[in-house]
Amino acid sequence: MIVFIGGGNIAEAIFTKIPPSEIIVIEHNETRINYLTNKYPDLKIYRSLDQTTHKDDLIVLAIKPQSAKEACLNIANKISTSNVLSVMAGINTATLASWLNNDKISRAMPNTPGTLNMGVTGLYFSDKIQDEIRVKITDLFKNIGLTYVFDNEDSINKITAVASSAPAYVFYFIESLIDSAIKNFNFSEAEAKEITLQVVKGSLAMLEKNPDLPIATLRNNVTSKGGTTAAAIDIFEEHKVKELISQAELACYNRALELGDILDQ
Repeated sequence: MIVFIGGGNIAEAIFTKIPPSEIIVIEHNETRINYLTNKYPDLKIYRSLDQTTHKDDLIVLAIKPQSAKEACLNIANKISTSNVLSVMAGINTATLASWLNNDKISRAMPNTPGTLNMGVTGLYFSDKIQDEIRVKITDLFKNIGLTYVFDNEDSINKITAVASSAPAYVFYFIESLIDSAIKNFNFSEAEAKEITLQVVKGSLAMLEKNPDLPIATLRNNVTSKGGTTAAAIDIFEEHKVKELISQAELACYNRALELGDILDQ
């Protein structure tokens, strides 16, 4: 049995690839319970974990990091023999082991495109995890996209910055393109969105069709010297957009470290 502590978006991305008979979801938010019940009528959903789990069960911690300590302390005596998989940012295996009195801890950092089988997930296993459990967890995430297994736990914080949080960066840029089309050029919201999404999809298709071609080459192919596109790229360069993106990803990584330090206290 796989027991999900928390039934949010990341948990949903994972459990939709598992037969309902093999999972239990623990969720206390009434709105979320109603959503899950309506969408997945065969799913077993409970407001609390009342039974003791078995050593062969996998417990997936899919809760907000800020709520993690209280949640872990509340269930520690019920899951002490089970393997535990955390999909929470920042909180390291040593901290989780101390809260749960259980050192069979793994960490996964997936992203939301996993709901479309297009995710990216980083995995880290503590040395107490047996090979068959490693295979089980790895296969679980291969079902929702690319999967990377790391030997260094800090790599989970790194992939948080470059993959788990990154869809938000992409959405932010797309949102900005749409807003500009509306504000500066008087396109309707529907037109601006349709045009922008087609540009994004077309650009991605060109990348996928030319996997061996440097991305910079594709960019340069539409950037004539002294032309209209060059004028736009010049603004990006003037404001050091690449450096801003680098700083943003570092801020995300550093926040993951901070969360780990804060919540360990």
